[in-house]
Amino acid sequence: MFAQFFGSYLLNEGLVTAAQLAKALEEKKNTKTRLGVLAINAGYMTAGQVEFIHQVQSTVDKRIGDIAVEMGFITPEQVEELLTKQPQDYLILGQTLVNDGVLTNAQFEKALNDYKSFNALSESDLNGDKTDKLEKIIAQFYNVEGESAPRYTNYLTLLFKNLIRFVGDDFTPMNATAVTEAEYENTVGQQIIDDDKKSYTAICCNTDVYIKFAERFSEEKLDIADDFVNATVGEFLNLHNGLYIVNQSNEFGNELNLDPQEFIYNKAINFDKITIDVPIAFSFGTVHFIISNL
Repeated sequence: MFAQFFGSYLLNEGLVTAAQLAKALEEKKNTKTRLGVLAINAGYMTAGQVEFIHQVQSTVDKRIGDIAVEMGFITPEQVEELLTKQPQDYLILGQTLVNDGVLTNAQFEKALNDYKSFNALSESDLNGDKTDKLEKIIAQFYNVEGESAPRYTNYLTLLFKNLIRFVGDDFTPMNATAVTEAEYENTVGQQIIDDDKKSYTAICCNTDVYIKFAERFSEEKLDIADDFVNATVGEFLNLHNGLYIVNQSNEFGNELNLDPQEFIYNKAINFDKITIDVPIAFSFGTVHFIISNL
């Protein structure tokens, strides 16, 4: 999940365009991370050293790792470590952007170091799927604070995990906005019941995106927004909310329930409680997640 938020950081910093980032997110599944990017990330080599080795490699028939060792930039043990370690998703995204000519190695190095520094992340923090670090990044990204902050953070962290697991990882989190109403071509809503308190959650998007989202989740080819598409998008929301209330029960002892979903078309929904619209930009379009009074 760090790849998605690193991509959002690059976008917000103006280092990539939305189109360039969407293309890289789509292409990264076919990208192989090179030794140079791995060495930069590990702090074993600088971008300048990597660029110099690339120049040398164009004149000799040797592997980059062998040249780097000969020049004393890196040890054989470090080369072996980097080549045997499973590259993290954010490095594959960075490599794709370098391959596409969007970023240089130096720009990637600076952006990655700035991102780690901004979020107080170490290399070990970025290895794997560490929920505590993800929650910290999400809370900071969305400026979540106050008494309800843990619930919003938990809900969003689980949401991103479920999107990656069930829909795809080719998305970029966009900045959320506080709203008093929401009106989209297609909305699937569901209330979470906590004693006398009701929280409203929804998936909203235009019809073409709605169909594509259902297609991804169902793994079937779909052409029109029919009852099956409604049921499919509704099932994702119900699945996600179901996992959320189980987590709330297991971790905090909160016993919550779910109302049946409702389907709304081209009609505004008004809110009198604190409500945020969380847009997630997939390669096929933007899906909005509405969270109210959580």
